[in-house]
Formats: sequence, C-alpha cells, structure tokens
Amino acid sequence: MEGTMNAVHCVGREEPWQYVEDAPIPQIKDDEVLLEIKACGICGTDHSLHRGQEALFNSYDIHFPAVFGHEFSGVIAEVGKNAPKNLKVGMRVTANPVLFDNTCSYCDKGMVNICDNRPFYGTDLPGAFAKYMPMRATNVIPLPDDVSFVQGALLEPLGVALNAVERVHPEPGDTALVMGPGPIGLLMIAVLKQAYGIQKVICSGLAMDTKRLQVAEQLGAITINGSEEDVIARVKELTNGKGPEIILDAAGHYTVVEQAVEMVAKNGKIGITGLPAQASSIHMNPIAMRQISIIGSRAYERKHWRQGLALLANGLDIAPIASHVLPLKDFEKGMELIDAGEGLRVILEP
Repeated sequence: MEGTMNAVHCVGREEPWQYVEDAPIPQIKDDEVLLEIKACGICGTDHSLHRGQEALFNSYDIHFPAVFGHEFSGVIAEVGKNAPKNLKVGMRVTANPVLFDNTCSYCDKGMVNICDNRPFYGTDLPGAFAKYMPMRATNVIPLPDDVSFVQGALLEPLGVALNAVERVHPEPGDTALVMGPGPIGLLMIAVLKQAYGIQKVICSGLAMDTKRLQVAEQLGAITINGSEEDVIARVKELTNGKGPEIILDAAGHYTVVEQAVEMVAKNGKIGITGLPAQASSIHMNPIAMRQISIIGSRAYERKHWRQGLALLANGLDIAPIASHVLPLKDFEKGMELIDAGEGLRVILEP
C-alpha cells in the first residue's frame, strides 16, 4: 500500500514527540500483514519513554524516528503473499507484539515472553501510535465480533496480569495484596476476583491514586491510601496479623519489595511485575526463615491471549480500565492525564 499516514514520532531521547500527518505507510514483507490501527493504549512503558527515562531507552534497540505503542487492535489492510491463508483483508485482530524467534528452548515451551531473541513491536520495531503498522502475520490474533477495539487493545495488559497472577498460584482462601492501582494492578484485581475467586483482595496506593483506588473498590478490593495510613500496619490488621499469602507488585517502585517482605505471610509469595528505576535493598534472612518466595513475571505467554479472550467471553469486566479515549493527535493530553493520576489506560485512536 502506498501513501502517507498520521503517526506520533519520537525523534530523539530528549526531543518532544511529534504528531505528523505525512509519515510514509510502511511496506510489508511477504510474511507480514499491514494493520490499520483502530485503538492503541498508552502503556507505562510508553509514558516512561515519553518522559525520557534513560534506563528504559537503554533496554531497547530504538531507531529514530521511532513509533511506540504496543497495546492495540485494528483490521488487516493488506496481506503478504506468504501469510497464513486464514488471514484476510478486513479481519478484526489484535497481535502479540513480541517477535519471538520460535527456535529457542523457551519458545518450545510456549514461554515466548522470555525468548532468547525477542525484538518488540512498539520499541525495537515500529508500533501502533500510527494509522498503519506492519506485523509478522503469525503473531496476529483474530478478535471475535463481540470484542470491541478498545477491549482488544486491553488484551495485552490483561495478558500481563494473567501471567503475573498465574505465577504466584493463588489458592482458595488466600488473601491477596496488589500494590499499585495502575491499569496492570487493577487488571490483577479483576483476574484475582473474577477468574480465581479470591474473596479478599487488598489494594494499596497513594494520595495521587485516589481515583484509581475508587476503581479498585468498584472491582471489589479493600483499599489503603498509603499517604493517609501505614500500609504495613493496615495490612496486618486486615489479615489478623498474619499477612497476605499473595502480594503482587504493580507499582514499579524500589521500596515495594522491601515492604512486601515485611508484610507477606509465612510461606507466602511475592510476585514482581513492576520495573523500578532504582535498585531495591532487601534482607535475605526473613526470606529464608519465613520461607518466602519472590517470583518474577515478564509480559505474557502465548496461552494468555486465548485465556484473556475466553475470560472476556465469560463476562470478565475490564471496561473501567479504559478511562479515556482520545484521537491520536491528542497524545500529549493522554500523557498529562496519566501524569495527573486521572488516566488509567488512555486509548488513542489514529
């Protein structure tokens, strides 16, 4: 397909992002499809890159002008000649943005999230803050007609939440604490409550998270405002001094794991999803003496996309997570909403 499109360009680490209307439409390879983007969420990664976080820029192989955005949905606009035959122009889809190589031992097990060679659409490769983006055809995931484009854009962060929760293996009767009421944390609450049936879920945040904590309450969580009360003391009170069996870090602050070690129950599990800019410092003795497990999770495996679609079909309510829908040209407003704690997952429409 020839022509131009609108897009948001990052032209340098310290340069303002630019909305343009004359970017060339990408030309696809034989094994790719061209997606016409209908919705794309502003992820925490996008927000941090917009703020110029050096450590994050150093984590990717970014080529300028870069087009970010990796939580998206849309329709197929063009199909490469070697793409699977079931993919047709006009098909409603989302896609896994991890360009896993399908040859390493982790890919063999379905753990494409930790593939030895995994460039990423929306950082290393052109992303979805644009009208069109190229995508390896085998990464495409069809969307049922009853899943909206906004819901389709939320499947990627839902996969992150599903992987994080699965890896700590919640059991009936467990109490879970989610630290950080951002979009991933709120999706964790929805998964814990609606998919795993965990009755007591606690969520902690700060004063700037007031509106997000209200959404956590809507999803069924008991909330703690850490700017007004001592989180550790309140969690102990809510668990009769025992501590929660499960703690999930969705805050990405270096102090979270330190607090979690103090609060978690004996034989409890701490799941780490956030990516703090500073190193954490924890004492190893209580981890050994209280038999605490610290478990990392990165992104999602292949199966989590299908699981997410199945959960949506069975009534999983993630609608409160998409707080704002804006045209792509208003991306700066979206970033400001996130800065102010007003926006959960801000969705951009090219």
